[in-house]
Amino acid sequence: MKTSRILMIAGSLLLLALFLFPMWNITLEAPQYPIPLGMDIHINKFTDTNEFDIKNINLLNHYVGMKEIPHTIPEFKFFPLVVGVMISLGVLIGLFGNYRLFLVWFILMCLLGAAGIYDFYIWEHNYGHNLNPKAILQFTNADGTPMGFQPPLFGSKDILNFKAHSYPRIGAYFLFIGMFMSFIAFFIGKKRSKNAFKKLRIPMKKIARFIIILLLATISISCSIEPEPIEFGKDYCHSCKMNIVDKTHAAQYVTSKGKQFKFDAIECMVNDLSSKDDSQIAIINVANYSNPGEMIPAKNATYLISSAIKSPMGMNLSAFKKETAALEVQQNHEGVVYTWQTLSQFISTK
Repeated sequence: MKTSRILMIAGSLLLLALFLFPMWNITLEAPQYPIPLGMDIHINKFTDTNEFDIKNINLLNHYVGMKEIPHTIPEFKFFPLVVGVMISLGVLIGLFGNYRLFLVWFILMCLLGAAGIYDFYIWEHNYGHNLNPKAILQFTNADGTPMGFQPPLFGSKDILNFKAHSYPRIGAYFLFIGMFMSFIAFFIGKKRSKNAFKKLRIPMKKIARFIIILLLATISISCSIEPEPIEFGKDYCHSCKMNIVDKTHAAQYVTSKGKQFKFDAIECMVNDLSSKDDSQIAIINVANYSNPGEMIPAKNATYLISSAIKSPMGMNLSAFKKETAALEVQQNHEGVVYTWQTLSQFISTK
């Protein structure tokens, strides 16, 4: 096997380290913490640098209104899949591809890496700026705007009396080395493997077609948008800033760009959606009154406004997965039944 192919295969297999080692680390240093607090970011989870670090970071963040670091995020579901596909694709190209495909794989990895870094930045920004307005401690900038607590994307940054550090870990270094090996494989292969495909029984067009289909499927899965679970008692309503605790009246929507909005009452969400372009909304869910905590598609639900069933914001609006369930409750408590369309029209006139 030629040197270029060995480098390509070995470089692809180095990505397996992402399943074993953390990719990134964020550390907080402060005088009152002789041992800095740290969080390692893996391809599919967050872990403590030292025991109970994340718990202590969450306790600190609570005072300034930051959300807790979750056990999981949507990216943890598809990152391993994307990396697994890229490893398989890299090995396949190394076995059967020519040097041009080595470069294609390298460029694709660069694009996916850039998308991952951008997603990491957006997560950090929301984490550091989407603060609870009722936080115990509130800090403002010189111009009076609320102070943000976003960690640095790369490098070090002073945040109040803490110094935050953000740097890659061993998993990321394996990734960089693997990508560099594929880049070197391209130049070696360019000199030695120009006629490699002439010896193959499988036409290049078929291999290229297979690779394109595989990549499109991967991109389609990785770009899928899903609603985040509402953390009752922790999340806050985007509209009224109240704590979301009622599992029978909560609501949420996700934009086409994946941005999450959560509400403590359906009427809060409907009012907020009235100023949005429908084409920018990907998912709209409401709580099923008959099964507390279950989120159902808003456009398929049946709604009941009844003074006998109180909702957090006083509109007495509830949603039901089945129309029969709504009609049964209506018979017992009276009220008016709506569809999603008639409900939106009704609330817009209020």
